[in-house]
Amino acid sequence: MATALTRRGQAVLAAVLLGAAFGYAFGGRSLNAVVVPAAALLLATRLYVWSFQEPEIERVTPREGHQGDRRRVELSVDAGRSYPATVTDALGDGLRGDSRLTTETDGRRLTYEIELASRGVHAVGPCFVEATDPFGLWTVEFRGGDAQLVTVFPRVHALSDTATLLTGYVGMTDEREEFAGVREYERGDPLRDVNWKVSAKHPTSLAVTEYAGEGATDRVTIAAEALGPREDSVAEAAASIAAHLLDAGISVGIVTSTGNLDPANGDPHRRRVLGVLAAFGRGKLRQRHKTEAEIVVHAPESGEHVSVTVGDDDHRYEEFVGGRTSAAPEVSA
Repeated sequence: MATALTRRGQAVLAAVLLGAAFGYAFGGRSLNAVVVPAAALLLATRLYVWSFQEPEIERVTPREGHQGDRRRVELSVDAGRSYPATVTDALGDGLRGDSRLTTETDGRRLTYEIELASRGVHAVGPCFVEATDPFGLWTVEFRGGDAQLVTVFPRVHALSDTATLLTGYVGMTDEREEFAGVREYERGDPLRDVNWKVSAKHPTSLAVTEYAGEGATDRVTIAAEALGPREDSVAEAAASIAAHLLDAGISVGIVTSTGNLDPANGDPHRRRVLGVLAAFGRGKLRQRHKTEAEIVVHAPESGEHVSVTVGDDDHRYEEFVGGRTSAAPEVSA
């Protein structure tokens, strides 16, 4: 708890001290009519704010969302014995919103909206509760409600028909007539391909049936690298390509200078991929990672256009963009 005089309180204190000085110097008894009541008021209001109990603060924040989304934050401030207060939640640089609220500390639910303005991992909190006496002479501030992190995913763009260059390269196909063999299950393999009859003979592992036209080509790793100031553009491009391939049923992995994931599919994995790209920053990838990846998204140090390398072919990312913000997976608030 931090207690301090307000400007009004400082003015009253100055008047008390000045009056006491004049009274001492000139013996002005009439000053007692001003000095004594003002001093008593300062003391009484100080004891009043000292009696405020530290409130318990509970907050419900969104865990994740896409850049540009708006989300609601809920607060509860309960001090047992209620008193008027101003509640302010600290917001990280990538979040925007009016988090200053006037309330009573009686546990009522407070809500405000934030805009997920910038990609990254940003904090909501701590919370500052400021209360004052009825005369506005003293202010007391409590701090509570630990900071909670919100992951802001990069924007996801719809890809135009030229995105068939990508799906064609990775060999997406519906040909499943010709049996090609059985192999051990790998993370990311669809459950429909599990060969339960063979798996039953090996209780410690699962077997997967392979068909002609399928195989390693339904697993893609995207390498993302930004050497200059275009890391946000690279993150958006990699996120859009990953979402496009995941929608097509392809297992997608991601590798960056700050994190990586093995190829897999499903909505939980989609969120993990977007989470890696939310934390993506400028940095150089090892050449081995770029060589092993099927798709490389790259922005040079000069800050020129973002390139997408598929196999031996280089493209500008703009070739694949068909619109702003495609349908993205629902994220929890």
